[in-house]
Amino acid sequence: MAVESPLIYERLRAAVTGDAAAIRCRIDLQPAGGPDDKVFPPTYAGGVYAFEKRRVGDREVSVVLLDSVQSQANRLELALQQAYDEGTLRFPLLLVDFSAAGIEGVQRITTLEAPHRIADAIFRDSEFKTTLFRDSDMGKRFAAARVENATAMFELCPTALIFGVWDSTGAAGGLGNKFARALVSEIVGYDVVPGVRTSSRIDPLAIEKCKIYEHNDSTEQNKLWTVNEEEALKDKDGKPAPFKRKSTGKGKAGKPSEINHGNVTPDIVRYAERVNAPDPLKPSDISINYALRSEDGDISTHSEVKKSDRTIRSGDIAVGGVTLSRAVQTTVLSLPALRRLRFPDEKGKQTAARNDAARTVLAALSLAAITYQRKAGYFLRSRCDLVPFADEVPFEIVTSATNVGKCLVNAELACKLFEQAVDEAKKNGMNWPAEEPIRLKPKNAFVQLVKRSRELAALEEEEDD
Repeated sequence: MAVESPLIYERLRAAVTGDAAAIRCRIDLQPAGGPDDKVFPPTYAGGVYAFEKRRVGDREVSVVLLDSVQSQANRLELALQQAYDEGTLRFPLLLVDFSAAGIEGVQRITTLEAPHRIADAIFRDSEFKTTLFRDSDMGKRFAAARVENATAMFELCPTALIFGVWDSTGAAGGLGNKFARALVSEIVGYDVVPGVRTSSRIDPLAIEKCKIYEHNDSTEQNKLWTVNEEEALKDKDGKPAPFKRKSTGKGKAGKPSEINHGNVTPDIVRYAERVNAPDPLKPSDISINYALRSEDGDISTHSEVKKSDRTIRSGDIAVGGVTLSRAVQTTVLSLPALRRLRFPDEKGKQTAARNDAARTVLAALSLAAITYQRKAGYFLRSRCDLVPFADEVPFEIVTSATNVGKCLVNAELACKLFEQAVDEAKKNGMNWPAEEPIRLKPKNAFVQLVKRSRELAALEEEEDD
């Protein structure tokens, strides 16, 4: 078996400037608890998992999404953020400094942390020195950036050229600049078998059969309880009113559970509300056939079982994790997506060498994101901790389906490749202001918005309690 060699800068540059289609990496993963251990996918609206069918070779298999493209992008960005904070990587970065705003728990938010990156409203509502970001020279350059002139993005927020950005909240609205993702990653579990989730709790104080009443001094804002009938609020019939945490909704009024005491009877977790989704625990769902309706081209499902018999309802058993044969992280860097980008100078002049140098920087930064995320591990959420099958997984430089070259890249090598690429870009006249982040500060109205929102959320939480 051939031993893959480490990736060198010349080979990376040749892939970017040549006719290679992609750089990809497929990592086989298994649960940290072992191949047969249960893992918990992310839940979507209604508490359901993203199950689907996929073609693997000549068979159709049941799969579940363990980490979406959007979630993976966030993890890759946070991996770059950690490398930046540790001083390992340096690249242009904007941040909003909240340290003087008096907002507990918020010191700064960077373009790697904001949901919409440099186009996020967090930056729109902040100031550079005394000027709103959008009205500053750099803000205007960002708003004017396009695929055919991405120089400003390269100098202000190069990671947005990798992970994508759409300036939909700017002055141009939906016509604002849009850069597609060049780097895409997701983690999928194969041959999944859904399980169930149980709930139980043993109260060490054995609080069980006491009756809990609402206290005479109780208010909607400050709900008080008592076990003493003499101290209890009386209902219209003059009887002690049972305590109820919320004034609306279902609950067990007068039970210790209303004040978070007592045992929880062991049971299987069930859906509380109807969910517009198929129930994977019902055998009928395994045999649903997908067909293309010829009249309108939409995908429809056909089954002899009535739809009402396979739709999740209140009281149905909720899915609680899955077991699987394997999980796979598939990460693809599209080189044609990078080649679409142009990087003219301030006079509008561009050269092939300048464009290629900037694109190679973005490719190297993408490799750094991938390798730093791999180095950080695959703890996706509670009870979804994965480990790779192999210590080293090669990257593949894909020119065609039959022309695939392999190479090895770790985080340290990715940093070296990135530094080489940056040096080459500078030689070709690309500006790279990466020594210090560009600092903005939130405008006063923005600070007041955050504070007021927190006050209302705290008040609402008190009312719910």
